[in-house]
Amino acid sequence: MAEQVSAAPTKSRAEFIAGVVFFACSLIFLMYLIATLKNWVQDQQSAPISQVKLYGKFQQLDAAELQQRLQQEYVGNFFRVNVDQVQQFLQLQPWVYQSAVRKLWPDTLVVVVTEQQPVAVWNGDQLLNDKGQVFTAPIQQLATTLPWLHGPQGAEQDALNMFSKMQQLLTLHQFQVRKVWLTERFAWRLELADGLSLQLGREDTLKRLQRFIELYPQMQQHQAGMAEVDLRYDTGIAVRYAVTDTKRKT
Repeated sequence: MAEQVSAAPTKSRAEFIAGVVFFACSLIFLMYLIATLKNWVQDQQSAPISQVKLYGKFQQLDAAELQQRLQQEYVGNFFRVNVDQVQQFLQLQPWVYQSAVRKLWPDTLVVVVTEQQPVAVWNGDQLLNDKGQVFTAPIQQLATTLPWLHGPQGAEQDALNMFSKMQQLLTLHQFQVRKVWLTERFAWRLELADGLSLQLGREDTLKRLQRFIELYPQMQQHQAGMAEVDLRYDTGIAVRYAVTDTKRKT
């Protein structure tokens, strides 16, 4: 019995010492991992971004030039590249509607750009996108010929909506709108692709345009020299001829 009693404290002491040793080893190992991770992070902070990947459907933007500028401006330290600054830079570029920027581990900057979709020239020196928003970009760089819309500030969406309705109606009858004016008094005037001007006034704009379409076959008999058709009458129309500069009411 005496031998069994003395053996128990010896075993407990050994287990305690083993536990202390294990804890100390675990603590040392943990400190080693922390130090290693710290050194790794410091090493990564000095690792530069080595490439920019640019994505998007580009018609107006020069993708190669934009990528080169991004490469020159922002390729550098991975952790210190500010995504917000890159996006601000992109939003200042002509033809950029939206952009998304993210850093891809370990050395890549991914940039996704959505181009503006211009649908009309606004007041001769700006552009309208497909959402009726005004933006500024070099008009001479347009890849396609766009209609010209004119109107007071704040009337961009109204002008675009009316142009769309006019164009839809006229296209059915092989007419093409080139220019649309909305005056300060909210009267409408448009110019067709052949240069013929239509005065539509402020009321019943589309009905008056429909009247022009219905009367046009008769007008074709005297089409030579027609410069303007005034549809602001309750009945009939007035035609101005460029040659004689006189009006004839039909």
